[in-house]
Amino acid sequence: MENGYDDFGNLQKKKLKPVHGILLFVLVMASYYTIIAWMQMKFGMYGLAMTELYLLLLSVGITVLCGADLAEVFPVRKPAWSKVFGTLLLWAGVYALVLPATMVIAWLFPRQMFGTGSALNDMIASVPLLLSVFITAVMPAVCEEAMHRGVILHSLKSLKREWLIVLVMGILFGLFHGSVWRFVPTALLGGALSWLMLKTENMVYPALFHFANNFLPTLLTFGQTENDAAAGAEYLMEAGIPMAALGIYVAIGCVAPFAIYTAGYLIRREKGRKVPYFPKEHQTFWIVFLTICSVIPAMIGGVLFLYGIFFDDSLWEMIRQSPVENFTVFLKYL
Repeated sequence: MENGYDDFGNLQKKKLKPVHGILLFVLVMASYYTIIAWMQMKFGMYGLAMTELYLLLLSVGITVLCGADLAEVFPVRKPAWSKVFGTLLLWAGVYALVLPATMVIAWLFPRQMFGTGSALNDMIASVPLLLSVFITAVMPAVCEEAMHRGVILHSLKSLKREWLIVLVMGILFGLFHGSVWRFVPTALLGGALSWLMLKTENMVYPALFHFANNFLPTLLTFGQTENDAAAGAEYLMEAGIPMAALGIYVAIGCVAPFAIYTAGYLIRREKGRKVPYFPKEHQTFWIVFLTICSVIPAMIGGVLFLYGIFFDDSLWEMIRQSPVENFTVFLKYL
């Protein structure tokens, strides 16, 4: 669309097209194997900060070069408290969904999962806590969201169908993290973040979601010595996740359905409008559906837990070896 003038004589901005978002994504992924890899290897955490600034610069730069409206591509407005709570509840619900998925993959491929996280957690712990939180939680919430929920999502709006946009954005977010072992968890997060952006049209909410998701593992990284963390990671790479522990993680998924549904209700609700929690015409369906979706992971998790307690010695062996370090490492690598 060429620049033109509206009925009032104001210059109209161009619209981003899918090719612009894909071009940015390809450029960033190509950069990971050149300038970004070099920066992070040479400067560690400060290289990670430089990476985030690089993503922000590219995102703003391509928007300006394409003649698009910065306020339209990166919409920032005062948040509503109900939607802030809904965003945090959405993160908790999605986290309860991502957690079992992550741990099932880690149970199947312990060396790949825990080995990948080990180097990153060592880097996170190499700087003071507040600086680490700023680089790993605050900066990605701004810079990565500017790229994904800003430029790329905005460029895909011509696809019209929300489900298709969410699907594509989830796939791109999974690919962006560069690990086949973490593709499914990060793709789920990317899809949730994109849905949130489409529903709110306000980057404050996905930024808050992204911050919450990165803040927890960063916080858990501290409090252990480097030797204890390394020993815990090495143990889990060799022994894997005990079946009983896997059962607990799977059972946590039971909170996801109602948490995500309630979050969606809060996020979609507008001030001054009364909206029923369940649509009257579909109330029975939603109650039954959400209940079934909650019961299934609870039952599967319970079976795995009991099997692990009575027929698998790996949990007791892990506790005997090093209880605190190993369970903390569990949480840090999610």
